[in-house]
Amino acid sequence: MSYLRQIMERLRDRSPSPPQDRRSDDALLEEHLRLYGSQLEACSDAMLDYEAAWLEQHIETLELCAREPTMQAGAGGAQHVEQLLEESRRFRRLLNRHRHERGLGYRAVHATVVASEHAWELSDPALRRAWGFPAAPSS
Repeated sequence: MSYLRQIMERLRDRSPSPPQDRRSDDALLEEHLRLYGSQLEACSDAMLDYEAAWLEQHIETLELCAREPTMQAGAGGAQHVEQLLEESRRFRRLLNRHRHERGLGYRAVHATVVASEHAWELSDPALRRAWGFPAAPSS
């Protein structure tokens, strides 16, 4: 399966249910941020490096999706893509805060990033070793 197809399926899976009011959207975003922060706290430094590379790749894909009408429509429309971009940018700020608190600087990508797997989901043993992860996923 191609990288873009994986991304499109992930975006489609995250498509919102029927429209909600703005307070519900804000509450949902805050809950996502809380859950993401919990995952980051449990990550090793190497996992934070992977997650930073993963998130940058994810944001770049969302930005491409926002510019391409066909991709945008397949991902749930312009408003949904913009919501995902806003959420992802807030995730990046949270991730950068965690990295800063640990004294981690910028590190160049040194192994493959799997579009469909966050750091805590990465299942390929060879990629886990290449990124310096523990041998098996924690969950």
